[in-house]
Amino acid sequence: MLSTADSFLTQEQVSPLIRVIRFLKPDLRRQLDPITDDDTPLCRAVMSCLEDIREGEQVVFNFGIIERFPTAFFQLLLRVRQQVKSRHGQVYLCGFRPDIQGAVELMGGARLFVLTSDEAQAIDKARRAACQ
Repeated sequence: MLSTADSFLTQEQVSPLIRVIRFLKPDLRRQLDPITDDDTPLCRAVMSCLEDIREGEQVVFNFGIIERFPTAFFQLLLRVRQQVKSRHGQVYLCGFRPDIQGAVELMGGARLFVLTSDEAQAIDKARRAACQ
């Protein structure tokens, strides 16, 4: 199943316990300013994708087209992580450009999320986790 949430992202349920979220715009800054609450367009779009998350579901975010990664988006990912973890799932981040990957790692992303180089690798890891 492929569906869109506004014009910011798409989501695909690749298996009953694996959901992939892909971004449609390379720059996330305009949809996040300011992220003082949950009332930003991108925040609403991401959270609406997770409203029906299942117990043990694995969520993959593909950042393949993202050119700029504002720190405000990392704050949103922390909220996402909390929601997914409350359902005993895991969040996988993939497809970062090297400069963005370094920034995410600097913010502690490698400790908080599963980071992979591409979507296929993230889905493979998610499948193994879902089977445990």
